[in-house]
Amino acid sequence: MKITGVKTYVVPQHVSSDDWCNGKAFVFVKVETDAGITGWGEAYAPHDRELSTAQLVHELARYVDGMDPFRIKYFTTMAYEQFAECQGGIDFFAAVSGIEIALWDIVGKALNVPVHKLLGGTCRNRINIYANCWSHEERSAEQLANYATQQVALGFKAIKIYPFLYTDDVNVGIARLRAVREALGDKIDILVDAWRVADIGNITKVSDALRQCGVEWFEDPIALDNIELLANIRQMARLPIVTGETICRKQDFRLLLEGRAADILNPDISCCGILEIKEIAAMAEPYFVKVAIHNYNSMAIGLGASLQVAAVIPNFARVEYFHRFVEASMQFSSHSFTVDDEGCIDLGNEPGLGVSIDETVLQNMNYSPAQSRPWPAEIRD
Repeated sequence: MKITGVKTYVVPQHVSSDDWCNGKAFVFVKVETDAGITGWGEAYAPHDRELSTAQLVHELARYVDGMDPFRIKYFTTMAYEQFAECQGGIDFFAAVSGIEIALWDIVGKALNVPVHKLLGGTCRNRINIYANCWSHEERSAEQLANYATQQVALGFKAIKIYPFLYTDDVNVGIARLRAVREALGDKIDILVDAWRVADIGNITKVSDALRQCGVEWFEDPIALDNIELLANIRQMARLPIVTGETICRKQDFRLLLEGRAADILNPDISCCGILEIKEIAAMAEPYFVKVAIHNYNSMAIGLGASLQVAAVIPNFARVEYFHRFVEASMQFSSHSFTVDDEGCIDLGNEPGLGVSIDETVLQNMNYSPAQSRPWPAEIRD
């Protein structure tokens, strides 16, 4: 079996928009073979760069033309060393991941087994997930509490919020957090993401509030350009620190492990791909560090890939889930991924990723770059 073609489809932003938050564009990758077996992958699409991601996929296509799709590790290694000359950025790794995920889908279908059986077999058959409550604009404590309550009504037992985003007043953020905890009660897990904008001077005050509210983890208090400071924050906060969504290689995650800067790593499925996340998890295991799979870009294809790798890593924590993304993806995809009454997804046994795509719908979506909206000015880098 040989690869005969690579195609991309860009899903417009409006498809995943709703009243709570603007949507985003998504990049899907279809890899074709001479055996008539096709695989689907999903590439992370940095905001306003979905076309450049898709273009990189097409530039990489000539490197896999005629290749045996089983040579997955060869492809990712060759792409980094020869195509990127060991200087890959996020767009490059996203493009590689889109193809890599599609290759796993092909191999699973060719052997008539789910991808998790090719990765060493399952450590679990039910995957723990959490609902993401991100919004593109500032929300009041009442609005955030109401939205979080809606997610719990859908079956989620864990939610992630961003109480300190869009404000310089730490007391406002604490009030939002407390409103959510009061609305949800003490049986729902709350995860807090600072989105790399935490004020170092308020870390103790914020951490005290998080512990008082029974928060399960504290994600990305700062950017990853100062691992020593992050390690100090971890000691001060006395909460599990989660980080890693902005990096793509295990070599970079190694620095977090060696610096004792994180309790949980959260590599993104559509930036790192399936095999890289499995290798990151294996590297983290001796440090007693867990892995939670970041899933921001992902509609059905990325979710399917996340579930496959989550099933096989022993030091697994959670998979991120955007209900509005997955619901929107039902326009062009079908799968068996449903949230049960315990906030988990049962792992299926369908070949490959377990996702079917209606290509005709994708072809008729008429993507236009003009539909993409910029980030709000209020977000601070």
